[in-house]
Amino acid sequence: MAKKKKPTAPEQESDLVMKRELFCQYITQNSSTFGNGTLSYGLAYGYKLDELSREPEYEGEGKKLKKLPSEYDRACAVCATEAARLLRIPEVIARVRVLLNELLKDNVVDARLAEHIMQVDDGELSLSGIKEYNKLRGRIIDKTRDVTERFAMDDIRELLAPLPQERRDEIYAILTTAIAEAELLRSAAQGQDGHTR
Repeated sequence: MAKKKKPTAPEQESDLVMKRELFCQYITQNSSTFGNGTLSYGLAYGYKLDELSREPEYEGEGKKLKKLPSEYDRACAVCATEAARLLRIPEVIARVRVLLNELLKDNVVDARLAEHIMQVDDGELSLSGIKEYNKLRGRIIDKTRDVTERFAMDDIRELLAPLPQERRDEIYAILTTAIAEAELLRSAAQGQDGHTR
């Protein structure tokens, strides 16, 4: 029986490039794996996740019996880790962006919007699609008013609450300085008005 020839370094590199491209395609273009790095990696790199046992394995006996992750769980952990690693590689990130931008062409977006509008079984989804269509076509004018409000410090604190403390402190310092400057200018202007009368 003839021995199987080991792939050369260029062949291995070419195979890796093809698998990366498949990964990028699965994570951006496939409706069943879109945005799911674990499944995308599994398909691209030949893990047959749907064929693996989900039954946990056990090690030891009696009171020392230890439950181990299933074959499926172990494979998913590998796929998730490797997908996360791939998604930190600048070339992979760039390729994913290119593929996602291909999805954002008018004809593709219009087709997806049409799918939402035609969701007979899901009235809420259909209604949201119709609203979006009408907004895009200019058939409904957004009547929200642009109202400038006077904010109290409590309002500002509430708005800034999601920011990290360091950033909030920077913004509070800027606001405090700006308010102090404005008060000085207003006081100076009022003083001048008082002298001219």
